[in-house]
Amino acid sequence: MTRATGPVETALRSLFPDKVAVAAERIVSPDAKALWPGEHAGIAGAVASRLAEFVAGRTAARRVLRALGQPEQALPMGPDRAAIWPDGIAGSIAHAAGIAVAVGWRGAAVGVDIEADAEIAPDLWEIVCRPEELGRLAHDGTGRLVQHIYCAKEAVFKAQEPGRRAMFGHEVLSVTLAGTRFDAHVLKEAGAFQAGQIVRGRMALLDGLVLAGVAM
Repeated sequence: MTRATGPVETALRSLFPDKVAVAAERIVSPDAKALWPGEHAGIAGAVASRLAEFVAGRTAARRVLRALGQPEQALPMGPDRAAIWPDGIAGSIAHAAGIAVAVGWRGAAVGVDIEADAEIAPDLWEIVCRPEELGRLAHDGTGRLVQHIYCAKEAVFKAQEPGRRAMFGHEVLSVTLAGTRFDAHVLKEAGAFQAGQIVRGRMALLDGLVLAGVAM
C-alpha cells in the first residue's frame, strides 16, 4: 500500500507546538547515494529494508532542518543509535508501515513515534504494559490500545536531551490514554526524567497509523 505523506504531516503538526517543524517521507527502494558522508558508518552492513528506512528518515530530517532555516547536513548515528542533530536543534526520527517521520525545533527535547495501528499479540501485552495500564484498558480492542501505549512510550523515550539519554524499559513509565492526549507517569529516575514526573503528549490516528509526540 502506498501512503500519501501530506496527511501524515498534517497529523504530525497536530501533535506539537507551532515552532516544531515536521516532515514525512515514503520508505522506498534504498539508495545509499542519498546519504551524506558521516552517515554511512551507522548503516554499514544493513539489509535493504533497514537502509531504505534510514535513508527516508534522514531525508525527512533534512527537510526539517531546512524548515528551521538550518543548512542541510549529515546527521550521523550516535552511540545510542539516535541521530546527532546540529547544536541548538532538538529532533527525533521514527519509521514504520512504509513511512518515515522527523520533527525538530529550537527548544528542549522532542520525541516522535509512528506505528501501524494494529493489535499487539496478547503474549506481548505484559512486556509493553504494566498491570495497572492493562487494567485501565477496555477489554474490547485491548491489543490495539496496547499498541497505542507502546507508541506513546516510544515517543517519551525519544524525548531525551543529548548527553542525558538513558536506556530504560517500558516498566519505567505508566501511560494513561485520554483520546488525543496521554500522560506518562515516570515511576523511577531515568536519565533526565525524575521519579514522579508526568510527561504529557499527544496522539493521532490516521489511515491505519498511530502517531505520538512529546515536546518537553
